[in-house]
This record gives sequence, structure tokens and C-alpha cells, in this order.
Amino acid sequence: MRISTGQWYRQGVAAMIDNQATLSKTQLQLATGQRMLAPSDDPGAATRVLELDQLLSSVNQYQRNGDAAEARLRREENVLEGSGDILQRVRELAVRAVNGSLSAGDRQAISTEVREHLDGLLALANATDTNGETVFGGFRTDVPAFTDDGAGNFSYQGDQGQRLMQIGSARHVATNDPGDAVFMGVDDGNGGTTDTFSILNDFITDLDNNAPSGATLTALDNAMDRIQTVRTKIGGRMNAIENQRGINDSFGLVMEQNRSILEDLDYGEAVSRLQQQQLILQASQQSFMKVEGLSLFNYL
Repeated sequence: MRISTGQWYRQGVAAMIDNQATLSKTQLQLATGQRMLAPSDDPGAATRVLELDQLLSSVNQYQRNGDAAEARLRREENVLEGSGDILQRVRELAVRAVNGSLSAGDRQAISTEVREHLDGLLALANATDTNGETVFGGFRTDVPAFTDDGAGNFSYQGDQGQRLMQIGSARHVATNDPGDAVFMGVDDGNGGTTDTFSILNDFITDLDNNAPSGATLTALDNAMDRIQTVRTKIGGRMNAIENQRGINDSFGLVMEQNRSILEDLDYGEAVSRLQQQQLILQASQQSFMKVEGLSLFNYL
């Protein structure tokens, strides 16, 4: 088989171009630190990297959800703390009010203060979060949770919904408590139920009539117990968020490590390969130049 000069020349040039392309790819790998420069370099690994990216994206979303859920629960906790402080102060006033040495004027002064506390409690119960959504409205977050008709009748306008937020692949946490579970249906100490606002309102009426009742203390204690129970549940949810956040961090770290194994370049191997490819390219270039210089006319 005879190889023409043109064919030999083309083959030599093609070999050098291939060697140069291989060398350039290795240089680019070293520059980027990436083993795969294109999915075609390792289709199986590229598919796995895409799956890992999707998992990491989900984990990051769970972490953001956890932050948002914690912020909402912390807002509710702050409102309940303020509500508990108001009820505690009113209880102190109730203890004082039943003192037989107080005059009607003294009790009227207490009534004035309790009225301010009632307004403050109602404002807290209708508090909104940073998004302007009613904290205790359940799913009805666009209206005040509670209303007062001005005649001492208090109504709940929300529903019993609890908003859930996903903080893990198989874990959700409630980010609110409906207001009726916090302020309504409180044991009044007489075998019936009432709401927290009516307890204060009835106390005001008793004070205005100079006839405070010891039953107010029992009702206030029950209202404070209700708020404390809800605060305990909130604390449990916040602990759950913190625990899940740690689980998500650990899982994300494992995913990052797996992706690094698939994507990252082995610098030692790549440098050794680069040196070998440089030698091969130099050898092919020198060989081409020497053979190209050969001619039958040099021997005539």
C-alpha cells in the first residue's frame, strides 16, 4: 500500500490537532477545577450531579421555610407573652380589688386600668405578622381575628385552620394557632365557658358596681393556663425546626461531598496527564518536522 505525500501530511496534521485538543482540555480542567467540562464527558455522572443539584435545591428551600416558620412562631410567641403579662397584671388587680378595705372610688380606679388592659389585649389578639397577615385568624388572615360590638360581646372572625410549612422531605410544622383555641372557650370557674376578653369586661362591670367577684381570679388563672399551653406547643415546634435544620445541614453536606466526588478534578492526576500530553504533542511535532524534511531529491 502506497501512502501519498498529501495523505501523510494530512494524517500528521490531524494527529497534532488531536493532541493539541486533548492538551487544551486538560488545561481547561486545571483552570476550572472541574473534571466534567460538558455532560458528554461522563453522561452517568452528569445525570447524578443534576439529581444532587435538585436535592440540594430542595434542602435549601426547606431551610428557608424553616426560617420563615420560626419567624412566624416567634411573632406569635411574642404576642402571647404580652397577653400573658396583661393577664398577670389584671390578676394582681383582681386580688387587690377583693380587699374589703377598698372604697368604690378605689375600685373605679382599678376599673379604669383594667379597661386599658382590655383594649391592649384585644389589640394583641388582632396582631399581624411582618406580611400584614392576622396572626390568630387561622386561614382568614385578611381580617381582624376578633371584634367587639361595643356592648361587651366579643366574636371570633377567623377559622380553625393551621397553616403548615414543609421543613423537611417528610416533615411539616404548624406556623400558627387559631385564635379560638387561644382566647375562646375558657373555663369561667362556674361550670361554663367564656372568652378571655369577656373575663376582663365582666371584671370591669363588677368593679363599676363595686362588687368584684372571687370567680374572676379562677377565670383569669384558666385563661393564663390556656395561653401557657399554647406557648409550650410553640416552643416544641421551634425545637422541631431547630432539629430539622441540623438534619438538613447534615444531609446537604453529604450531597455536596457526593457532588464534589463526581465533579471536582484530581489535580495530581491532571497535572501528570498534562505533562504526558505535552510530551506527546512535542514528540508528534518534532516527528512531523523531521519526516516533512525528508525528500528523495536529498539523495540524488
